[in-house]
Amino acid sequence: MEAIKYKLPNTFNENVLNDFIENSVVTLTDSFGRIEFANQAFCDILECNTNKLIGETHELLRSPLHAEKKYKNLWRTIKMGNKWSGILKDVSATGKMFWLDTTIIPMQNNGEKALRYLSIYKDVTRYYIDNEALLQRQLLNESFLKEMPFHAFTVSRHGKILNANKSFCNKEIEELINTYIYDYFIPVNFESFKKNVDKVYTDKLTHKFELYDFDSNGKKIFFSAIVSPNYDRLGAIVSSTIALHEITKFKGVSENLINSEAKFRTIYKSINVGVIVVTNDKGNVTEWNKGAEAAFGYKEKEIIGRSLTVLMSKKYRNGNIKELLRAVQQIKNKQNVEIVEMCCLRKNGEQFPVEFALSNGSVGENDFYCAMMVEITHRKSLENKLKRKTEELELFLCRSAQDIKAPISSIEEALSLLKEEPDEDRLALLIGMLDPIIKNGKELSENLSQVSKVKVKKKEIKKIDFSETIKSTLVSLNGASKFKNIKFHVDVVDDFGFNSNPEMIDSILQNLINNAIKYSKEQKENEKSFVNIKVKTSLEEVEISIEDNGVGIYKNNINKIYDLYYRANKYEEPGHGLGLYIVKNAVDNLNGMITVNSSVKSGSIFKVVLPTTL
Repeated sequence: MEAIKYKLPNTFNENVLNDFIENSVVTLTDSFGRIEFANQAFCDILECNTNKLIGETHELLRSPLHAEKKYKNLWRTIKMGNKWSGILKDVSATGKMFWLDTTIIPMQNNGEKALRYLSIYKDVTRYYIDNEALLQRQLLNESFLKEMPFHAFTVSRHGKILNANKSFCNKEIEELINTYIYDYFIPVNFESFKKNVDKVYTDKLTHKFELYDFDSNGKKIFFSAIVSPNYDRLGAIVSSTIALHEITKFKGVSENLINSEAKFRTIYKSINVGVIVVTNDKGNVTEWNKGAEAAFGYKEKEIIGRSLTVLMSKKYRNGNIKELLRAVQQIKNKQNVEIVEMCCLRKNGEQFPVEFALSNGSVGENDFYCAMMVEITHRKSLENKLKRKTEELELFLCRSAQDIKAPISSIEEALSLLKEEPDEDRLALLIGMLDPIIKNGKELSENLSQVSKVKVKKKEIKKIDFSETIKSTLVSLNGASKFKNIKFHVDVVDDFGFNSNPEMIDSILQNLINNAIKYSKEQKENEKSFVNIKVKTSLEEVEISIEDNGVGIYKNNINKIYDLYYRANKYEEPGHGLGLYIVKNAVDNLNGMITVNSSVKSGSIFKVVLPTTL
């Protein structure tokens, strides 16, 4: 806080300044972006203490999570001495995403050339999370409507189509909007159709009726139609929803069967979806189709009469029940029922996600509810994978650009000092400083090259000479600072031969052996560092094992070591956080598997199993 008091004009009242700092989120950074002060509110958001922040680069101002264009504009603005405002996002020490409404004010005291930057933040994380949730719910609703096997239209009182769930009569949704529903049926249906639509606006009830038309071959086809009112917040009808389903195949069924199937008239539109569960008003299952039997694993005789909660995951049961009750209440209030997402439970105990639409009906005095479900396990998996890959790509592009700039900037600064330095001893010292900078830049370049190779997924297949590959790898790494202190043991048993992509294999060995060298323990008289490299081929696969007695990895870090730019020992050894990410991607590209067994201060064993490629 003293740093801020010193940099701000002394006309500020000290008590006012103290109150401002205590009740705001504030940081002060120097002209290089290093933190000189961060108040407790900022530390709470980052979930770390002040000691770890002071002197370190302000990661939020270099965050890889916002666009490069915004980053350039930010620094260009504040370096010109102008104030910058905008939204920045980053992750806390525990991985929580946060968004900050940020204002950065450049400051310069008399007699100083360098600028310092006062940053004032407002935490707007909750606002962004709520907006994202609303967007996802809207996308789910739109997706579900398109998957339903019936045609649904939102129409005005005069029959003008305001919206539709899918194409109809060879017209896309955009072409249907602002046309009239009556124009798509033969004129003889007009009076009956319009009469039922008008009734909805008069008595505010749902109406069902049938109509017919002719297909392109002149064959008569029958439709069942349901018209329901749509209300605004004041209870006035603003439009109606028309659901159409072809029922031609049911018209020849005997009267007895028609009567026995009457209660299914409100759910027939979703038969082709697959999973249909019908319950009474007490929540007990009364009907169970083949799709539900296949999805949940219960035979009809096992489930009829039991509570619907049997089909819910115990972990999420309370939340599921709450969502169901909310949907039932919406039905009772004659409101549009939202699509519900729920975690279900199979008979064998396996959990799986579904989304469903709830509807109701009655036969005589008996009410019933129908849940029409779609299993979304595959879609959820793809969504999560796509989200993860997108985040990785954004992080890789932003972080790579920043990492490449760092050694170049350092070399430029050193060269500038060399030009102005007359002292020969000092010159030698500055030249020596260039070596680690160039080495770091070279290592980064090689890592980025390997990342690009494993992402391209080349299909070049050759027979792998493991002995020669390992030998070449050790030669390329013999310049490492700890290399000479390590005893290497190589054991290759290649009785069957192995075919694969040589660049992928080289990336795997290079990075695993390099990590074993880098994280070896300091040399002790009674303990020699070692790295054991074992390769054994079989008819169908190869097993590669890299064992060391180095510093090891904490158990709570094991699941994160393959993440892009993650470094478990970032304060002990220099690096870029790309090595194990490259290894994992290479192994995945070769349809293999990687495991690790590690103990702190005892070492690690990485095992890679890869199938042979013929």
